[in-house]
Amino acid sequence: MSLHWMEVKPVDGYYVRTSKEFSESTDKTMSMLYQPLVGSKAIALYQTLQNKLEKDCYESSEATHHELMAFLQMPLNEIYAARRMLEGIGLLRVYELETQAQDKTFVYDIQPPMSPRAFFQDDVLSVFLYNRLGKNKYIQLRQRFGITAVPEEAKEITASFNEVFASLHASEMASEPPPAEEGTEFIGGSEPSRLQLEENGFDMELLKASLPSFLNSTQLLTPSLQQTVRRLAFVYQLSPIDMGKVIQESLSADDEVNIEDLRRKSKNHYRMEHGAAPPALGNRAQTEHREHTPAKGRPLSEQEQMKQFYEQTSPVTFLRSVAGGATVPESDIYLVEELLFSYRLSPGVVNVLTDYVMQNNNMKLSKALVYKIAGQWTRKKVHTVEDAMKLAKEEHKQAQERMAPKNNYANKRQQGYVRNDKLPKWMEKEEQSENKPAEDVNTARDEQLSKERERFEEMLKERRERANR
Repeated sequence: MSLHWMEVKPVDGYYVRTSKEFSESTDKTMSMLYQPLVGSKAIALYQTLQNKLEKDCYESSEATHHELMAFLQMPLNEIYAARRMLEGIGLLRVYELETQAQDKTFVYDIQPPMSPRAFFQDDVLSVFLYNRLGKNKYIQLRQRFGITAVPEEAKEITASFNEVFASLHASEMASEPPPAEEGTEFIGGSEPSRLQLEENGFDMELLKASLPSFLNSTQLLTPSLQQTVRRLAFVYQLSPIDMGKVIQESLSADDEVNIEDLRRKSKNHYRMEHGAAPPALGNRAQTEHREHTPAKGRPLSEQEQMKQFYEQTSPVTFLRSVAGGATVPESDIYLVEELLFSYRLSPGVVNVLTDYVMQNNNMKLSKALVYKIAGQWTRKKVHTVEDAMKLAKEEHKQAQERMAPKNNYANKRQQGYVRNDKLPKWMEKEEQSENKPAEDVNTARDEQLSKERERFEEMLKERRERANR
């Protein structure tokens, strides 16, 4: 082996990077599984390099190895030996950059440790650890990272992707995201898709029957291809007959399906039917299988009807109903998708938020205001429509109290002060019950209430018609 001073010198620079995500259990895995194999000095070097990366940063500034020696209080030969340990066990990848000067710059690409499951299933590392610790300690450590398996008699009821999400129509589409820049590496690396599509949602037998007799459908439609077909049929809303045509158009000279051609021709078929806008995804109703019903025989109040409407209507459909059936702007659809996927709000909560913002902002969805409220609701863990409506009422009440001048507050109450804000119907009713407006309420407010009532009734009517289809 070459002497360390021939490989690295104190004046040589280095910087740390990673393209992986580190879990909270990294330290435990490093200290309990890796440290017996590589020693404490290698673990100290690894943790020091990892700490060079600031929170939510994946690349550090450049430093020298002299600085690393000072941090670790270790001579360079020991640092080099520890580095080699990390390289050999797969925790560090090292790249060397030649500079114009004689000095070098090293790129230390740190890798997250293997998961305990992968570690104990690895033929080399598990045997290595067994021989280091002995039988009893090894079994104790393996049990320490173990968990009871799901009972065999348990039936999995996990919802499939197409049970939760619905492909939207052309009028509801958002623009296609731009491709990544060349040379871009995404954080987290590659991993197999976790999406599962319900097999019952696509008639594979009908697809096979639609293919020409000279094609061996059983041999052609491999399990992998069937999975791809289901995904494409779901995203691009293709029937088994349409998908059969697309498959025939995607056949190569040796009667095999070219996957890239299949994707491209599926998209082209969709565009011929629906226009150039690509498909986007919309959450299905939050309570499609869990409708909240009142006690038997008791009719729903207006507030309960509105709550149910929020819960059972997709956000895009809700925006379209507010606009009287007109096409929803792409910017508004993108805003809704951000609330659903980035802020992880439920569809019903999104409906409450957008309705509240529009009614207080002249029917406009202010992006900054929507994101501000969404951030607050996410931090407050607002998961249900009922929680969202309650919080919206509290926030509105507090905002009005802050705006009312203190020296005129008592005077305005005596005069039957009425706020002129436009509010959602369910909030209007509470405002009236709390403030008991005077008999001379202005005509404009009565007209606004009438319009709100009409809008509410139209939305309820649309929901009933959709449920009866």
